[in-house]
Amino acid sequence: NNLFVHITDRCYLEHAGSSLYPQCLLGSINEDLMKNLYMNPHSDKYTRDCIEQIRWLVLNHFNTDSASYSVIFTSGTTQSLKLIAESFEFSGNEDDDNTSNSGSFVYLRDNHTSVLGLREIAINKHADIIHISHEDFLTSLNQEYVTKGQDRYKNDSNALLAYPAQNNFNGFKYPIDCINNIKNGCLNSYLRKQLCETDCNWYILLDAAALVSTSKLDLCKVQPDFLCFSFYKIFGFPTGLGALLVKNGSENVLSQKKHFGGGTVDIVLSSEDFHVKKKTIYERFEDGTVPFLSIIALKHCFDTMHKLIPKVVHNDLMETISQHTYFLAKDLYNQLSEMRHENGIKAAVLYMDSDFNDIKKQGAIVTFNLLREDGSYIGYAEVTCIRTGCFCNSGSCQRHLKASNRELKDMYKAGHKCGDEFDLINGKPTGAVRVSFGYYNTFRDVDAFILMIYRCFVNTKVKRPRRSLVNFKKFPLEMKVPNGADHKMLTGQELIINDSHHSSLDSRIELKEIAIFPVKSCGAFKIKSGWMIGPKGFEFDREWMIVNDNRVCLTQKQNTRMCRSPISIPLKQTSLSTSKTSSLCQSKICADSVKGHDCGDAVADWISEALEVSFLRLIRQASTGGRSRKKNDEVKQKMLSLSNQAQYLLINKATVRWLCGKIRDPLFTDAIDDLVDRFRANLIIDMETELAERDWNKVVIGKHEFK
Repeated sequence: NNLFVHITDRCYLEHAGSSLYPQCLLGSINEDLMKNLYMNPHSDKYTRDCIEQIRWLVLNHFNTDSASYSVIFTSGTTQSLKLIAESFEFSGNEDDDNTSNSGSFVYLRDNHTSVLGLREIAINKHADIIHISHEDFLTSLNQEYVTKGQDRYKNDSNALLAYPAQNNFNGFKYPIDCINNIKNGCLNSYLRKQLCETDCNWYILLDAAALVSTSKLDLCKVQPDFLCFSFYKIFGFPTGLGALLVKNGSENVLSQKKHFGGGTVDIVLSSEDFHVKKKTIYERFEDGTVPFLSIIALKHCFDTMHKLIPKVVHNDLMETISQHTYFLAKDLYNQLSEMRHENGIKAAVLYMDSDFNDIKKQGAIVTFNLLREDGSYIGYAEVTCIRTGCFCNSGSCQRHLKASNRELKDMYKAGHKCGDEFDLINGKPTGAVRVSFGYYNTFRDVDAFILMIYRCFVNTKVKRPRRSLVNFKKFPLEMKVPNGADHKMLTGQELIINDSHHSSLDSRIELKEIAIFPVKSCGAFKIKSGWMIGPKGFEFDREWMIVNDNRVCLTQKQNTRMCRSPISIPLKQTSLSTSKTSSLCQSKICADSVKGHDCGDAVADWISEALEVSFLRLIRQASTGGRSRKKNDEVKQKMLSLSNQAQYLLINKATVRWLCGKIRDPLFTDAIDDLVDRFRANLIIDMETELAERDWNKVVIGKHEFK
């Protein structure tokens, strides 16, 4: 807890996305930067020497040295991949324009999106594009192949094979000890079936980003031509820094790099097309000034990890991490495999390519979807704080979800895009849930995650902690800040009267309550008689939001105290307004950029104290630059406040009573009204029939029509 104070009360299960940095790491980096002067390495030999030392540390981490590999610092794995594709000589001859001798770009379908993007570069170079399925790749690696010296190199074309050392979708480890087999031609027969061509010279581009985050990679035993990864996947810090390792001798095929930046040439003329690139490979490829402070921070990253983690497995740091995280993932995999609903139906579908019987074939990742007790899928959008979707690996996602290309295109036409929350289309999942472990995780994290699944998704009798919001401590603080708002702001806006009965639709339907939520994600303000309707919905509804010091909107997901923060509006004072001289700022709501006015220091200090979070600010949505609803063409032009999707939310108490009857948790004690409050609706109605509102096209209350 002392090392990772930023997750003291959280369960972090997204190591495959990014590792976590310990507090002591930042302390040592800060101390170094405060004590030492580091200058631009183009100007300062001391800084250059420090960077050279870091290159040695990187090579040593992979059990190799500068006699075998060169280290090129990049912005990350994606830039490293792009650099190879742009520089690679597919034809085998830099001056050869013969498209029949154009070489091949071969990639595994189960690659990261950044690898799939390389084919666009290869196409522009007239290279043949070959994709290999998961099954064909594993089968081909085990086939007989021609040995060096036989019927190879019949032409000058080169083949660049790109594949992941570990699948970021589910942690499956692809064979990397077969690299020599590939270079000796074990994939030639597969290539002939696709192109009917002669053999070629094979070069291996290994995406090691997922593997090296928790596993050892020994470059004395495995020697790809090109290896790329990002440091934040290992250490959590610094971001924006990666490395491309190039096997010495393989740089000869990287002759097509066109652009050159500062520090990469021995001579360049401004008035003539003449330049000479530097001889050392990393000097040729590191355009401009490298991020030298981030590179220097790597020394502390390596030192800190070696100090924190006892080397109990073969006296090796990464083998220790690998074994620790592997058994955490295996435990989760076993529990999910055995999880059942009360009726015996499986509660989880696992998308794995191994059964966790061999650490050499499986990393610390478990990927799955949850099922309801009737066997239908639970959408991954119902799970938060862990990675969901396809994880930028469309090939693996498609294979495990058993979706055809046509189905994926149909999903896209239906509105589904990478990174959105369309988790189910026609009952079929569009993605999955991924849990991944780092060296800082423990079995306590596994237990916490399993307990969460049982509490929220699995219909079986287990002991759960009380989770009724009614029993939480009431919010103790109060603040009244008059702001001098002009009552003229209400001019031209209409009132809606909270009548008890409205017979225009059905005499048995009652409008029980009107509620607004002035501050997004905070408590409700219950309407006693009537309320104003404006162009964005109920006046003052979701008109303010709380943002953190990064200007990111704070929600109940990040701070549960918000839902217990009551809001009162003294109508005679028309409170919660801002002055015209307040500063204008910008934030984002549901991917929409919104502008707002800062409400000042007094309310900011109170909110920070009430929510126990430093540097919070209260922002009021600006009157200009509003948002509009996008999902329904008929109401496309309707303006939105800071609500997520629509101007109004209606809920039927009969439906809530029906839902409450479906909850079989004996410890669930919330009253109906308390459960209704959880939905944070503006209009609360009651009637005899549950779920009837699903068939409504509109609701009429008095002279007001709601669609």
